[in-house]
Amino acid sequence: MKTSSSIAIFSLLFSLTFSISWASSSPHNAPPHEAFVGCLRTRSDPSNPILPNLYTRTNSSYQPVLEAYIRNLRFNESTTLKPRLILTATHVSHIQLAVVCAKSHGLEMRIRSGGHDYEGISYRSTNNPNFFVLDMFNLRSVNVSTGDESAWIESGATLGENFTNLVDRYQRVMAGALPEDLFLRLTLDVANRTNRATFTAMFLGSSDELLRVVRQELPELGLTQADCLKMRWIDSVLFWTNFPIGTPTNALLIRVPQTLNRLKRKSDYLQKPIPKLGLESIFGKMLELQYPSLVFNPYGGKMAEISPLAKPFPHRAGNIAKFQYALNWDEAGEEAERRYLGSITELYDHMTPYVSKDPRGAFFNYRDLDIGVNDNGKNSYREGAVYGVKYFRANFNRLVKIKTRVDPDNFFRHEQSIPVLPWKK
Repeated sequence: MKTSSSIAIFSLLFSLTFSISWASSSPHNAPPHEAFVGCLRTRSDPSNPILPNLYTRTNSSYQPVLEAYIRNLRFNESTTLKPRLILTATHVSHIQLAVVCAKSHGLEMRIRSGGHDYEGISYRSTNNPNFFVLDMFNLRSVNVSTGDESAWIESGATLGENFTNLVDRYQRVMAGALPEDLFLRLTLDVANRTNRATFTAMFLGSSDELLRVVRQELPELGLTQADCLKMRWIDSVLFWTNFPIGTPTNALLIRVPQTLNRLKRKSDYLQKPIPKLGLESIFGKMLELQYPSLVFNPYGGKMAEISPLAKPFPHRAGNIAKFQYALNWDEAGEEAERRYLGSITELYDHMTPYVSKDPRGAFFNYRDLDIGVNDNGKNSYREGAVYGVKYFRANFNRLVKIKTRVDPDNFFRHEQSIPVLPWKK
């Protein structure tokens, strides 16, 4: 990718209507969470006391602390399994002691930083009421070393026919015709019973260069100079975070979301262009369902140059785009949730013929419990493989071996964690 001090961004919209073991002062038979508190009390370093950072359900600050980093209102209901305790660590020693005490007393631990997990498993459980949250939001320093070009970031830090022809052309040029300095995203949704396509792009260069490239490869867009915005790179971060143009950059430091709602996300990978008949079928299904949107995020560039075995993330060369199925809603209640979740699942099922297979890939950061859940019992490895190969493909077993070596007791676990190898007797 070439460097440039100029960035051009545009957004266009098109529409078409379709018809370890430690002793503790706690009683031997105390519940795990009470024994855990006793262990913390006994072992806490007086120079960095831990108990002031511990919140139980009877503490008046428990609920505000819990809700401060809940980003999906689906998981803040009366039926949600919530933590017995919340520990807001302010020192490294708090983390170390929490792990030791939780492990020795059999209390499950969830780790939360920004609370962005789409399924909320950093602060809730689907099957175990005996757990606590180690909240890392106070540990958010960022140290950059220009000497060795490295950065240490603590985990609490926060970052009609013409219509069919246009989308068909888009997916084909995404396969390699466009320059690496251009990121062009397509979002499909429905508004007023009309299929709508929104193209949003970021180009590392001038708007004149951008117009030349787009007019050559995607003339159907009809891009003009008036559609382009020139801005600094840091301002483009605000743009992609959906802040209004002109918002001060310090808005990125605000840790409270602009809006909170109920949401569901799913993911897929596109490896071959979808035929026009397939696109028309997808448009029709979306018009029928009304609710979900479908986002095309193009792949390629530097990502495709890195071997899929070099890092845990494997979805590189051979993938045209990543799909994100997105759905937000405000309506409360179980019936509404069933209706909305049913619609996004139906669209996901409809896409089966057009996406990656054997396995059907998924993006780890768009966590989706629909593709598999681990009870962390005797079948943990087998259950973990169901979702693990979708997220990590051939790297899954390598990750299992590493996990088995560093955490043989599988202490660090959740519904979609990397499992350990089964013990052989």
